[in-house]
Amino acid sequence: MNTKDLILEKTLKLILDKGTIDISISEIRNCTGLTTGGIYYHFSDKNDIFESIMQKYMVDYIKIDFDKIPLEGSSKERIHDGLLYILHHFTDGVEIESINEKINYGTVLILLTATGYSDYEVNRTVSQIGTDIGIFINGLVEDGKMQNEIRQDFSTKNIVESLYIMYMGIQCIWLDFPNADIDLMFEKNFDMTWQAIEYQ
Repeated sequence: MNTKDLILEKTLKLILDKGTIDISISEIRNCTGLTTGGIYYHFSDKNDIFESIMQKYMVDYIKIDFDKIPLEGSSKERIHDGLLYILHHFTDGVEIESINEKINYGTVLILLTATGYSDYEVNRTVSQIGTDIGIFINGLVEDGKMQNEIRQDFSTKNIVESLYIMYMGIQCIWLDFPNADIDLMFEKNFDMTWQAIEYQ
């Protein structure tokens, strides 16, 4: 691992351990084993470190490559598997190579955004991801209607909204209740939502 990435990983772990971004360069120095000069060789100041953490562990991490989502089977299976893939994209954790463990992404999200380091790039990316998820669901619903697997008397827009709200509700519960059985909750809520939209 290069030194710059080591600084970012160790600093992120320090932020999570302390539960705050209120950390000093001396603390970063102690956790990385580098000199102050060694840190400033890679970053102009502490804010530069935090902005790089935001880019690597939020902006880059929350982007979804929808083309990589495996979609097979019936419309129900495709919508189910697609939404579950997206949910796991967030809940499975961020791998921290230097300490060989995963951290709870929800903790990262709450800590870094709730303490003033949510910037335009993060907000723009989050907004775009939400839009992209809606477009992704819309395509699956349209396919399902064409195959007579999703009811025709509900508008695509309303069905997409129902699925999106169901998904976002599970994601919010994951953020608020990290010990909740998110997969079980997803399955129950998906089944109820599917019963309402299944072709009659």
